[in-house]
Amino acid sequence: MSGIGVSLRPVGGSVVVGQARDHTVTIDRPKEKEGTDAGPMGGELLLLALGGCYVSSFLAALGAEDPEADASEVRFRVDGTLVSAPTRFSEITVTVSVPAALRDLIAKPLLKAERGCIVHNSIRDALTVHFTHEWL
Repeated sequence: MSGIGVSLRPVGGSVVVGQARDHTVTIDRPKEKEGTDAGPMGGELLLLALGGCYVSSFLAALGAEDPEADASEVRFRVDGTLVSAPTRFSEITVTVSVPAALRDLIAKPLLKAERGCIVHNSIRDALTVHFTHEWL
C-alpha cells in the first residue's frame, strides 16, 4: 500500500500552517469565530479538497477523451449543509454548470471524475455527496 501525508504546525492564535510536499496552506477561523481570518477553515478546506480532486480528475478524464477539449467555460461549486451536535456536514452538493453545447463532450468525463476522486471515495460512506449538472 502507498500513502499520502501532510504536516501541520500552529503559528499563533488559531492559525495553523499546513505543508503538502512543497506547498503551504494557512488554515484559520473567521473573526466571528475568534480567528484572524488568515486562511480558510478546515471545513472549507474539505469542500475545496473534494472540489479540487473532482475537477482535476475531470480534467484528466476530459484530456484522455479529447486532448484539445476546452473546459474554460465549465464552472464548479461545492456547498456543504451543516448540522450540529456535533457540528458536521450532513451532505455536500457539487454543482457543475456547463454550456449545453458541451454536454456530449463532457458527460462521460464528469462520471469518470465522480468515480475516480480519492476524496469522494473516502467520504461517500460517511455523508451524502450529490453531483448535479446544470446545462446552460
